[in-house]
Amino acid sequence: MLRARPSKAAKAAKQRELPRRAERERKRHRRPLRLTGLRMRLLAAFAAVALLTSAAVTGVSYVLTRQSLMTRVNESSVQQFESTVNQYKQELDSADDTSTALADVAFNMQLAGRNGWVLYRDPTASATTTDSPPYEAVPAALRSQARKGVVAWQRSKVNGQPYLIVGSSLRHKGIEIYDFVSLQPQQEDLKRLAQNSAIASGVAIAISLALGLLASRGVLLPLRRLGIAARRLGAGKLDTRVEVRGNDEVADVSRTFNETADALERSIAELRSLEAASRRFVADVSHELRTPLTAMTAVTDMLEEATDVGDESAPAAQLIVAETRRLARLVEDLMEVSRFDAGTAELRREQADLVALVRGCLAARGWTGRVALNVPETLPVLVDQRRIDVIVANMVGNAVKHGGAGRVELAIGVLGPNLILQVRDHGPGIPSEALEHIFERFYKADKARGRSEGSGLGLSIAYENAHIHGGELSGGNHPDGGAVFTLRLPLQAPGENT
Repeated sequence: MLRARPSKAAKAAKQRELPRRAERERKRHRRPLRLTGLRMRLLAAFAAVALLTSAAVTGVSYVLTRQSLMTRVNESSVQQFESTVNQYKQELDSADDTSTALADVAFNMQLAGRNGWVLYRDPTASATTTDSPPYEAVPAALRSQARKGVVAWQRSKVNGQPYLIVGSSLRHKGIEIYDFVSLQPQQEDLKRLAQNSAIASGVAIAISLALGLLASRGVLLPLRRLGIAARRLGAGKLDTRVEVRGNDEVADVSRTFNETADALERSIAELRSLEAASRRFVADVSHELRTPLTAMTAVTDMLEEATDVGDESAPAAQLIVAETRRLARLVEDLMEVSRFDAGTAELRREQADLVALVRGCLAARGWTGRVALNVPETLPVLVDQRRIDVIVANMVGNAVKHGGAGRVELAIGVLGPNLILQVRDHGPGIPSEALEHIFERFYKADKARGRSEGSGLGLSIAYENAHIHGGELSGGNHPDGGAVFTLRLPLQAPGENT
């Protein structure tokens, strides 16, 4: 003897599946650094701010440093140039041999470390220091300004090297003097500054990313806890709560979650209490009705067998008999439902011939002529014969009542580890809006099927009897029209050795 699982076996299986689904969801949500995740967006925002700030600071610093450096070089070079020109001006003015004087000035300048000078007197004499750039390297605009006797300067590249060229002239002597000041040291300093700024920017971005990780952890960790708690709550663990820390927005969300969970737990508890009370009420009413119904059934049996009932009283007597039997069936169905709800329904498995069970069920209810069978000669199974009879009776009875004038088709076969029992009618079929409700208690698709004399519990009881056997009962519409109900039962009982 086996004990049935609690009623609504499909719902129970779904409830067992919820924790596994929640665990899969939790693992899926733990994937690190998703490209569209909040953490990546926070890190990108921190990196962008650090990059923009570093670029702005570096750019401004580079421009100001370069400007300051070039200004100092210009001022110092121009001052030295003017000092040198004034120092040798009298010597060049008083010299009888200008060529010799120019050579002496160039030599003295070279000794003073002033390489790069060009001294020029067109066209008879000129002198330059060693390794100085050629006179042609002086830009034409600078020469034009220097010939006016003023001190002029211009930055220019000579042979790919940067120079500051400072020039002037002794107009009455026709002498032009130019100083080529190499800017290569300053260029190297600026290059090192740019490299150091890039390194500093990289360090700043790395620090900002580290701060972003810390900030995202502070935001995402409470959200992750909320997500885990929500999945646990969805899996049916109504006592799940989250710890509230601080007074920020995340803490407000956590408090709201806890309040919602409290309200949900109270509501579910109330619903379960009401459901349990309704089940007890149904069980108690069914039990209390059983005793008077037994007496009423005995009286109606005597009334049905009586021969002295007048013609006028006969219809009333028949109505009383029919309604009493219907009430008795309803009470039996309610008691069966209450046993399923209480988990006390008993399964008595016995070795039997399924084909013989089906034929006996049809014969007992007078449906043999209405049902076309497509069954094997014999099919031994280990089942509860009474419950299989209830399942088949409800499947075929539903097809006979609502299948129209056509014959009902019943087929039995084996598919893999399961046996399949299928009943099809040729009626209007099941309305699409009723498909998901056909196994609910007291549900009747009256608009589509016409008035039914049943209680609305037959298919629900058949559904529970299928699950108590470890199988399932499903219903739908056949592609060629009509409704079709399919019973799948395992050929091997649960726990039976192979």
